[in-house]
Amino acid sequence: MHKFLTSIFIAIVGSVLTAIASAAPCQEPKLESVPSTHTECYFYKGTRHFRAEEYSAALKEWLVIVDKTDIPVELGHFRANAQNNIGFLYYMGWGVEQNSKTAIEYWLPAAKAGHHEAAYHLCHAYADAGNQLALGYCREALRRYNNGGSSDSEDSEVVAQIREYISHLEVQ
Repeated sequence: MHKFLTSIFIAIVGSVLTAIASAAPCQEPKLESVPSTHTECYFYKGTRHFRAEEYSAALKEWLVIVDKTDIPVELGHFRANAQNNIGFLYYMGWGVEQNSKTAIEYWLPAAKAGHHEAAYHLCHAYADAGNQLALGYCREALRRYNNGGSSDSEDSEVVAQIREYISHLEVQ
């Protein structure tokens, strides 16, 4: 009986310690009110690592988001952003071995979820590879950027690049 009670006690203490550890606050600025296991915390930790050019560490944080099965609908944009960012890391070979195919595998679900930058990356990647799918993705990316209503100069450059891709692809 003593062993049985001891094992129950150890299991309860282990559960309590796990709950306490998962309730630790996020260490990212302005996110101290959310737990360190929150999707938003993982995303911004990844972003901080990316900006510090710690690409492997960024990948690790964003992969946690992509692998989560319990992301509420209102936080789904973090998954699409993480997928887009991971695709970019693979395409560029930053923190991982460069792999366009893997990049595309991350961009496809992000684009399907409505991520306009992922659609642009698919346009770019397929066009550079000479893939027939490029024209469709380029047109979709242009539609998304035009409907976005942004007058941001960076977006204007992306739109110009997409139009250039389209004009080259339509000639082929």
